[in-house]
Amino acid sequence: MTRIRGFLRVAAALAAGLMVYPAFASDYPTRAITVVVPYAAGGPSDIAIRSISDRLSQSLGQPVIIENAAGAGGMTGAARVARAAPDGYTLLLHQNGLVISPALSPNPPLDVARDLTAIGMVNSSYLFLVGSTNIPAKNLPDLVTWMRGPGKPAKIAHPGLGSLAHLQAVLFAKAVGADATFVGYRGGGQAMNDIVGGHADLVFAAPPTSAPLIEAEKIRGFGYAAPKRYPSLAAMPTLSEGGVANLDLRLWQGLFAPGRTPKPVIDRVNAALRETLADEKVKATYLQNGVEAFSSDEMSPEAANNLVLSELEKWRTVIIEQKIAIDGN
Repeated sequence: MTRIRGFLRVAAALAAGLMVYPAFASDYPTRAITVVVPYAAGGPSDIAIRSISDRLSQSLGQPVIIENAAGAGGMTGAARVARAAPDGYTLLLHQNGLVISPALSPNPPLDVARDLTAIGMVNSSYLFLVGSTNIPAKNLPDLVTWMRGPGKPAKIAHPGLGSLAHLQAVLFAKAVGADATFVGYRGGGQAMNDIVGGHADLVFAAPPTSAPLIEAEKIRGFGYAAPKRYPSLAAMPTLSEGGVANLDLRLWQGLFAPGRTPKPVIDRVNAALRETLADEKVKATYLQNGVEAFSSDEMSPEAANNLVLSELEKWRTVIIEQKIAIDGN
């Protein structure tokens, strides 16, 4: 009889938990939501969420607070969100670095596929190869000649170990057969500041942080790592047109939640994200910044998680085949 009573108490507790779960999901959200950006302010990930945070807040009916938590190539902030309560109140805005960094580290701080779940993709773009105006080269062929020449190796900045800009820099140096020194920063904004100041030579940077500076002639654009030329900088060739192929790598931004976050919560945020990205003002901002929203069929949580899984495998293969070490050499 004691065992039966114990079983009934456990069953009742489980049933109560199941009854609370739908109520919790239907009430969500009831307070502010924090979105962690794992890079310093001013970079493409930071811009990606700040450009839609007000509209997303409107769709969710609660404030959206942006918090920058840079470190470890974007993995410090990612690990923090992975450890957060799976209740939808702590989210993550991350990019390709989320799937690249684990392949570079023998002891990654989290299992991306297990510890995080994708809510939906936010936007995508391609990167410019830009440099300091102190560099003697004026175009891509001149740049390759300069990088192969005598003297100190080119100093290539990047926004963190394992970021797409980091891997693209490593692959570029390998492709042109030049030595380079790779210097990590806490975000794309800080890396760009040193390019403008002449403290670093080159960086792969997203349109929001680079295109206006190219147009203002504060930095020099050497090529666009995309399948076609950038509309407002049509005189600049793509890297492929300049003789460096296979570097047209898409930078994506996605919104993530801790693993085990209830599906109704994921679906609620996904619906708000879809509504936000369909807003005409958001579309205009994206167009101005040279980024694109994902198509509707790419926006579901299932499609986003499938993209993450495929990207994990893709970058693991690239890193192994290219023999890229954790120090970027």
